[in-house]
Amino acid sequence: MKKYAKIIDEQTKEVEIGVGVNDEYYIEIGMKKMDVEQAYNGNWYIKGYTPEEPEEDKKLKVRLIKNSYLDLSDYTQLPDSPFTSEEKFEYAQYREYLRNYTEKDEWWLENPLTFEEWKESN
Repeated sequence: MKKYAKIIDEQTKEVEIGVGVNDEYYIEIGMKKMDVEQAYNGNWYIKGYTPEEPEEDKKLKVRLIKNSYLDLSDYTQLPDSPFTSEEKFEYAQYREYLRNYTEKDEWWLENPLTFEEWKESN
């Protein structure tokens, strides 16, 4: 995406961007239109120089999502939950999918499915 920007780090090609619509102002302060993209960390870079998120950070994020889905579905397995035996069984299968999620190849490249998405895919 083209934005008014000024390079603030020649080595990494990180830029400061202009977010308003006053073209004259940005030109006056030394910015010019550049093709830029935002990185995982929120910083902006010249397109093609955007750093990739470290693999360990990606893994942590996906694990947190997986664990939150497990936490959110804990109650479905309680004896007094409002679900039928069939629904409890479906949730038990979903929870097994979540527990085994990190065993598949390159699991950190995409988030696990929500229950609804998982149900549709089966």
